[in-house]
Amino acid sequence: MRTLMKLEFILGLAGFALTQPAVADWKPSPAEMAMLPPYCAARFDESSEAFKSWRSSMGQDFIHVHHYCAGLNFVNRARGMGSTDKGRQGTLEAALRNFDYMLEHTHPDFSLRPEILMNRGIALSMMNRTGEAIGDLLKSIEADPNQPRAYLTLADMYDRQKNRAKALETVTEGLRHNPDTKSLQRRYTELGGKLPYPEPVGPAPDATQAGKPGETSPSDTRSTPPDGSAAGTPAASAEPETPPKIGSPSNPYCRFCPD
Repeated sequence: MRTLMKLEFILGLAGFALTQPAVADWKPSPAEMAMLPPYCAARFDESSEAFKSWRSSMGQDFIHVHHYCAGLNFVNRARGMGSTDKGRQGTLEAALRNFDYMLEHTHPDFSLRPEILMNRGIALSMMNRTGEAIGDLLKSIEADPNQPRAYLTLADMYDRQKNRAKALETVTEGLRHNPDTKSLQRRYTELGGKLPYPEPVGPAPDATQAGKPGETSPSDTRSTPPDGSAAGTPAASAEPETPPKIGSPSNPYCRFCPD
């Protein structure tokens, strides 16, 4: 049965891969891997000590995390494409499918869930699906208010809608929870915010905890290849070193960008 399901999955993606060559090769290159969180390299190398360490830290839901890594990688690829690039839409749709997989197959208290919602919202905003994007970003902020990128993306969408007051309100709330974030401080000033900066809230509770080791996933402890590929189990990639800091004004939402 398991072999049959795997075969059906591969065959089901085959047609998609033929029409979406940019999406078909989902495996991150070494350069792409350096732009992803360090647990991605660990997940792609199951024989490493880093894999065991991250699995112990995140719990059973870690077995699915390569879908999240694939989703992040598709978003990064889409940022490098022009708005008229025919492959951009398919690349973002592949990102959404992998984010959806994570939301469906991990526990509600999985530690990465707020971040997954945020990046799903970012992908939707890049597709101009504004209403859905706002919904995901608000859910993300509700789950973990200490995510500057969520506030920035949300504020940018309100600003594009000519709702500058709502954009400023969003950045103001972001600064209350993330008072030392320079990107939020800059955006606050750009939107007409007055000094001093908003009064910070008290110490925030920790984000939702990872699933406890030994628990089973809501559906199955086994995972599948990331959507957008016709491959089987992820191949080993670069050594799980902490990636260098990256980021530029044209790519402000990467996980490790400096403010």
